This record gives sequence, structure tokens and C-alpha cells, in this order.
Amino acid sequence: MPVKVVTDRETWDAFIDASPAGLLFHKWDFSKITERYTGYTARLYGIYKGEELLAACPLFCKRTGGLSIVLSPPPMQAVIPYLGVVMGRDYAAAKQSKKESALQVVAEGLREELGNLTPNYLSMKFVPGFHDIRQFIWDGYQARINYSYAIDLAPPLETLWENLNGKLRTSLRKFEENGYYLEESDDLNLFYETVSRRFSQPEMDIPMITRQYFEEIFRAYPDHVHVYHLYDRDGDLKGVGTTQEYKRYVLWVGGPKINGTSANEYLQWLLLRDAKRKGFSEFENTGANNPNLNMHKAKYNPDLSIYLEVSKKDGLGKAAEWLYSNVVNRPWIKRRVVPYIE
Repeated sequence: MPVKVVTDRETWDAFIDASPAGLLFHKWDFSKITERYTGYTARLYGIYKGEELLAACPLFCKRTGGLSIVLSPPPMQAVIPYLGVVMGRDYAAAKQSKKESALQVVAEGLREELGNLTPNYLSMKFVPGFHDIRQFIWDGYQARINYSYAIDLAPPLETLWENLNGKLRTSLRKFEENGYYLEESDDLNLFYETVSRRFSQPEMDIPMITRQYFEEIFRAYPDHVHVYHLYDRDGDLKGVGTTQEYKRYVLWVGGPKINGTSANEYLQWLLLRDAKRKGFSEFENTGANNPNLNMHKAKYNPDLSIYLEVSKKDGLGKAAEWLYSNVVNRPWIKRRVVPYIE
């Protein structure tokens, strides 16, 4: 059987650790914690060629009201931006013929298993760098391009500074002159309070993220998930952000402006410096799909990276998607039927 659910944590995590494309989002505990807080069942599939594990693919499945849904990632977009297939460690360096042969095995295996799951609605968002989705397109999937921002940390810090927008540099100097400073913390209270204010608004298109969810993630990965607080010289909180520091340095979930200041600009610069100091090759500010935030993020002169999404839906899936987009997603209804942050 080319596809089977992996039931051994060590086997799964060893594969994710070895693959350049494997992220913390793909890890065993991250998936199981996410399962508990989304109501979706995590099925961690391994795709094999003989005895060789070629790829891993976590899928989150749910049946509700006669509707079968399969997602990767599940509907917590601001928390898990992408997931999907992870190819093995040798894939990136392989010759194109071998890459295409491996992708054919992956596509055939997923086609067989999805045939058993019979989803009415299916969506997968792949990690940046996974661009060959032809097998999915040939299978009738719709494709969509999403964007993220990443900064190459190879140049000297002085060069990264000069690459910043001029007005941004002026603003950052003022924060430095005014004595703003960054501290790492193991206290999630301030972080959660600011994030809850941001995401509890009915116009935000994500489900509830509970305090317990974050607490479990931080306990599971104390070496890789961190929370940072930005203070002014008087010790007043001015900014909060979390990072994932595993293979790449990811600015993960951040809070909104505090008291209307632009201190988050300085917070991001200090985190970029932290990533450089720790030897990471890339700093990612996830998400470049929001026009209201893009101009701010672009001030740091990032590269625009893409990540691809494939989806497929039958008539029932299309009807459910329309109902959510046009009825349930209305702010006044979402207050009643969608569980938001406590």
C-alpha cells in the first residue's frame, strides 16, 4: 500500500526533521494539539515507494451536517499559514526525472486515499518552495497563488539596515533613542490579551484560538517557539510577538498596535536582528495577502515568495462554501455562530 497513516511519532518527526521543507507546523505534537482545538481529525499520512518513505502529508478531516471536509491546514489561517505535502530530504537535490517520478507516486497515493475519504470540499496549501502542482491540476484541482514575505539574512547587518525604507530607518532610530528594549518571556498572559483583542473582532476570518492552544504549543516546543515583549524606557508594554525558530525564523503571531503607536516596527527590526545573530538564513513575516498590511511589511525590503493552494469541491461543497462566504461570514451572524476567542 503506497499510503498509510503513520502511527509512530518518532518515525514521523524524524522524517520532518530531515526534510528541508518540514516545518514545526508539520510536527507530530503540533498536529495533535491542533486536532484537539479545531475539531478536525489529524490523519498523518506517509506516502511510500516500497519500504521508502517518500513524503509526508498531514490532512485534517471532519464530517458535519452530511458534509465531508479535508483540509491541510485546518481553518486556523493566521496560526498555520500552510502545510500540505513534505517531500523527503533528497528530493530538492534530485534530478528532474526523479522528482517527477516521486511526485507521481505521491499524487497516485493521495488520489487513492482521498477516494476513500470522499471529501465534498478539499483544500491544501503547500509550503513555499513546493511549486510543482501539475499532478494536482491534471487531476482537476483548482490552483491559487498566495504570497508571503521573506528576508535573506546572508548579507551583513549593515546591508540589511541600508535596505530598509528610509522613513522606516528614521522611525527605528527614534525608538532606539527613546530607550525601547526587547525581552523574551515565558508568560503568555500579555501576549494572549493583545492577540485576543486582535482576533476577537467579527470581521476577522478565523475561528477561536484558545489560551490553552498556545500554552500547549509553547510547552511542546520550548526551544523553538518564543514570545517577545517590547517595552519603552519606563517599562510600559508597547509590542508583543511570537516566533518559530526551527530551520527558519518565522515571525508567527503578533499583537495589534498598543495605544496606536508604531512600535511594532521596532519590534520586527529587533527580531530580525535576533534571527541574524542566531545564524538563521531567512526571516519570514508570514502573509503578504492583506493590502492593509503589505505596505508596512514591504518597508523591510523582503523578497516576495509564493505558496500554492489546490482545492476541489463537488456541488455540495460549492453550496457550503457559498453559504459560509455569503451568510455565515457576515459579522453579525459570526458573533452568534462562530466561536471566537474567549
